[in-house]
Amino acid sequence: MRTHPCFRMLVMLTAWFYCSSLALAGQVVTDRERSWARMAVERAKEEKTIARVGATNTLAVLYFRNRTGKEKLDALQKGLALMLITDLSKVDRIQVVERIRLQALLDEMHLGASGLVDQATAPKIGQLLGAYYVTDGEIQESPITDLEIRSYLIDVPFKTVNPQKPASGSLDDLFKMEKEILFGIIDQMNILLTPEEKSRLEKPISTSTAALLALFLGIDYSDQGKYRQAAEMYRQALDQDPQLRLAGDALQELKTLGLISETAPATQTATVASESGSGAGTVLAVGLGLAAIGGGVALALSNSGGDDNGTVASDQTQSTAPADTTAPTATSSPEAGTQVACSKGSVQFIFSEAMAPQGNVSVSPTDWTITSTAWSDDARSYTVSWSNDYNYCSSLGSAATVTFTLNGFTDAAGNSLASPTSFSFPAFF
Repeated sequence: MRTHPCFRMLVMLTAWFYCSSLALAGQVVTDRERSWARMAVERAKEEKTIARVGATNTLAVLYFRNRTGKEKLDALQKGLALMLITDLSKVDRIQVVERIRLQALLDEMHLGASGLVDQATAPKIGQLLGAYYVTDGEIQESPITDLEIRSYLIDVPFKTVNPQKPASGSLDDLFKMEKEILFGIIDQMNILLTPEEKSRLEKPISTSTAALLALFLGIDYSDQGKYRQAAEMYRQALDQDPQLRLAGDALQELKTLGLISETAPATQTATVASESGSGAGTVLAVGLGLAAIGGGVALALSNSGGDDNGTVASDQTQSTAPADTTAPTATSSPEAGTQVACSKGSVQFIFSEAMAPQGNVSVSPTDWTITSTAWSDDARSYTVSWSNDYNYCSSLGSAATVTFTLNGFTDAAGNSLASPTSFSFPAFF
């Protein structure tokens, strides 16, 4: 039977569109997503209302909040969301918002450095993303199982928060805990899976914690525009688990977009020889180490002189890396413009990359009493705390404003901080 030429053309166009769509659904935030985010925020401002939410099967997965106090677990914040988005996208009856669209929106709202959204803000983010449901959660310490992950499904139109049963385990149980959260979300959305769908979803993205952590760090580097470092972490993820498709696809995307060269990475390659014991911790240390030094010098990590349990073998060959000329940026938590207490409080300044541990903060009024300043372990944030007495606060009155100005802050390459460098907060008595 002969096929009509128009039909053949339609099939070809459909296949081309399908393949193009798959190519666009990657991990790199491009101008396409940035343009969408800019228009979404501007439209919400102009209309003074936010766009209607999507159909009842639309879902956005926000980044999880690390409440353990261990900054080395920050990689799980985006990582858990990435795992859930990947799995939920396999369910035909759920329309999942792409992670890069979420990241673009957070960047546009100046939340991209931390990527964190509280539950009060989550419905607004959901509306901007066109989602009917939003899921987020918290990573907490557990005295019994090391980690406990709490997740919530938020009904955007009604702003109701529906908690799930916590998932608990050790860091090496991460892939199991993600599955508990995954099936909890599906149940809360009242979606009945077929046996085939359930079996497909039960397959882990990877059982290698070291590979997953390297992947998560790569995603975060990519969001910061540090594509060379991202590629290094994707390669490390593939060293740990050659079947980790997310890492392979993300690495290929960087090559396809021309963001990295086809040659070996300029940063030193570090390979974890064993997943047992300290494998995951080593990969995490490598990633954080690269963040702290900008990925421009060799990094050699080992445990105790090269034993067989978690030893890191390093390739000492280096090539010259392009100079880093990108100015780092800072955001504050709470956001500038948020009311703070005059009597006692703190503000955290979160940087877009690891910084050189230097700089100081000036404050206005100048007699505002700063009690302490502290860098985070990975030099990605700086906390300023204060304490003022009753008489001082009462003398300021109700219209007081406190302004913190960051001075002399630079990244590891010596680039000065980009504007804004001053953050003002109304202070209440």
